[in-house]
Amino acid sequence: MQLDFLDALLKPSTGIHSISETAVMIGQSKLPLLCVRNKRAKRYIIRLLPERVLRVTIPRGGSRKEALHFVSKNSAWVEKQFLSMRLQDSFLPNDKSQAVETVLFRGRRVLARSVSEDESLAGFANQLDRSFSVTGSSLRDAVETMLHRLAKVELPETTFRLAKVHGFYPGRVTIRSQKTRWGSCSSTGAISLNWRLIQVPAFVRDYVILHELVHLHHLDHSTRFWERLAKTCPNLNAAEAWLKLHGNRIC
Repeated sequence: MQLDFLDALLKPSTGIHSISETAVMIGQSKLPLLCVRNKRAKRYIIRLLPERVLRVTIPRGGSRKEALHFVSKNSAWVEKQFLSMRLQDSFLPNDKSQAVETVLFRGRRVLARSVSEDESLAGFANQLDRSFSVTGSSLRDAVETMLHRLAKVELPETTFRLAKVHGFYPGRVTIRSQKTRWGSCSSTGAISLNWRLIQVPAFVRDYVILHELVHLHHLDHSTRFWERLAKTCPNLNAAEAWLKLHGNRIC
């Protein structure tokens, strides 16, 4: 009976999927579409990333139009992967002796586990692991504290790395806890970033940072600003689609 249930759940439907330049609809679920060009790729490749983003690799000589057609032809496979991933995430540890919850970390839902102080087990596991453990009486507070500390190290490093690649010269980079903003850039060149960027996928984090870096040259949202940002960040549309879908549910 259990196998019959799982098989039925994972069986793709025959419904038509809506595919646009920025997203793919699977039933009521919307997946941002990220197209990446790779000159070494010999064919189109589709991958559903853990952060619920559909990435399509475009080979040398390929086009975005053909990439969308490739996704359309393989919509049944995409749906099956999506349902399988959603089913996997529905299973949580059945350990009642420990507090367990999920938290968004670099675009992925991972398990957070609270342990006692005397176990001396605190900090994030390897980046590729699906869980981490923290100490402290409040699991939520401990998780936020750890994420904030990590953000204070990683986000400035990423900002200066992207600035060097694209020819920007920012001033001071600070990490804050804004309620309604992902970032800001002052007239003096100082950039402020929301620590919660540590929770979003890398391409979304980079988009927000590049958005603020472009403000160093265009301190407005004029046509010239958006043209420069589009050239600097090819994944602009996919990143904005992800933020629109998930941004208000982070942490």
